[in-house]
Amino acid sequence: MLDRVVEIAKKKLTRYEYEIFFLKNRKLKSESQDLRVDKIIASEDVGFSVRVIKGKKQGFSYSTVFDTKSIEETIERAKDLCDVVSGEETVVLKDRLQKAEEIEYYDLFATKLPVEEKIGKSIELERLVKQTDDRIKAVRNSTFIENIFEKHLINSFGLEVREIGTVYTAMVSAVAKEGEDSQIAWSYNSKRFLSDLDLEEIAKEAVFNSTSLLGAGSIKTKSMLVLFPPSSIVELLDTFSPAFLGDNLIKGKTLFKDKVEQKVASEKITLIDNGVLSKGLASSSYDGDGVIKRKTVVVENGYFTGFLHNLSTAKKANSQSTGNSSRSDFRTFPSVSITNFYIERSDDDIQKIIQDKDEVFYVIDMMGLHTADPISGDFSLGVNGLIISRGEIVRGVRGAIIAGNFLELLQKTVAVGRDLKFYANIGSPSVLVEGITIAGD
Repeated sequence: MLDRVVEIAKKKLTRYEYEIFFLKNRKLKSESQDLRVDKIIASEDVGFSVRVIKGKKQGFSYSTVFDTKSIEETIERAKDLCDVVSGEETVVLKDRLQKAEEIEYYDLFATKLPVEEKIGKSIELERLVKQTDDRIKAVRNSTFIENIFEKHLINSFGLEVREIGTVYTAMVSAVAKEGEDSQIAWSYNSKRFLSDLDLEEIAKEAVFNSTSLLGAGSIKTKSMLVLFPPSSIVELLDTFSPAFLGDNLIKGKTLFKDKVEQKVASEKITLIDNGVLSKGLASSSYDGDGVIKRKTVVVENGYFTGFLHNLSTAKKANSQSTGNSSRSDFRTFPSVSITNFYIERSDDDIQKIIQDKDEVFYVIDMMGLHTADPISGDFSLGVNGLIISRGEIVRGVRGAIIAGNFLELLQKTVAVGRDLKFYANIGSPSVLVEGITIAGD
């Protein structure tokens, strides 16, 4: 079907530069309840888009239908839009394909497993949660998802990129009860290879987070040493990652504007975007523009080194593409986004450090991240967690508040652990931060 799109485009777009993007995504989703498969969903999304360029103008259209008439109508719509839109200096296509290293991102073995074995993963995850702790009285949303996708990028310069990949995801919520108290917590992860998706680890995290808060109480307002485990730092990185993107630099919507080569964080912080990370969820040989993906350090030992770009934002910012163009859907223009984004591990032994501390606040979960401001870096979050003294858990805390600024948090970091862990495409070790006010009673 793609061959027909290319054939028609070559005939109808002789006076234009053009780009064709094709995506097929097959999804298998299973949900379990009471150790039985409760729901199975199998779906397939297939479509293509055409982007046409003439001078400084571009038009865009897409379709999910591949008959000759629909393909021709899609191309004509893109041409019509190209003729009427205002021009833009930064319209650009990649003019040649450079040789890139091959990246592992397709699990051939898992795709050939029987469907029954894959949909049974949701039951397996539910069972693991229930058998981990007697205080777990219910499991909600035990879910397993398989995504198998195929992408093609073809343009009028002769560039052709094909990518096939897999993503396996599991998520679960655990309900813990003790006496009259009840707590719920969830955990998840996504991996490119099914064998790397550790259901036992996901189950243990959900159980620990829910049971640890049983009997939790309030806390007096005070400035504390705060330990953010990987799951909490990953949520913060996800929230504030737009500040590192070139399109927000151009819009003036980033706290890092005019901060290149300036110290923005503790020397403990090195922050990396790595599009070629082995088995990384966002790893591939080429980005959505056909540019080779690469490893980019955006903060090195506390110093901000620069923004992440695709071809368009790089041209606007008089910079170079970092291989961060994203094409996750044929219905939209290419955008700029993070790939595998993470804080680099260090040699700090955080467990040893906190054994010498009288009081450390360990963050289990945070509420209200959607209200955080990625432009200023300000946040005010509800938090639940644990009080740790001399390395031992003393009690649980719920209903507290942490308010501050993302840069301030990075600057107050005193230790970065060895336990780098990824949740989907974002990762971090544990991070220890001093002088954070925990607001309570």
